[in-house]
Amino acid sequence: MLFNIKPLKNTDEVRGEIMKLVMRQKKGSADDLIPFKQEIEELLSLLEFKPEWKKFPVVARAARIERTDKVAPYVEDVVLPDTKHDLDLVTKMMNYLREQKQLKAVKMPLFVQPDEISLAYREGRASFEGGNIISQISVVLQKGAIMYVGFVFGRNYVILQN
Repeated sequence: MLFNIKPLKNTDEVRGEIMKLVMRQKKGSADDLIPFKQEIEELLSLLEFKPEWKKFPVVARAARIERTDKVAPYVEDVVLPDTKHDLDLVTKMMNYLREQKQLKAVKMPLFVQPDEISLAYREGRASFEGGNIISQISVVLQKGAIMYVGFVFGRNYVILQN
């Protein structure tokens, strides 16, 4: 259980807090992300703090998508109902939101899925339809405080609790 987590106020604080969480992982453990530090910094550069992060529970997601001619960013925030969340509840809510969009439930809906990118393109929220997801970050915020941070590199993922 988390206590005394102060809400973050800007993009630099969010990025700094995530890097502190990454650096706290035991070297050589399954959660050691130091080999991915440069990739993490590139993902963090895609995140931009938004005022609603302080008001609502939000899942902020960013991905780097390999296209035929370049690497393109995909960024999306998902605002959740205003209640205290644990990771299991967030996962259930994210799958519920997928199903509301006529998408199938997935094992780890915290992260961006290829069908979501295609849907975003059809809805005009993305400038491209597909590509290979190289890496991604997902940040679960509870009224401005980071609760969980997840990363995907290739087919492997890790979720860190603050």
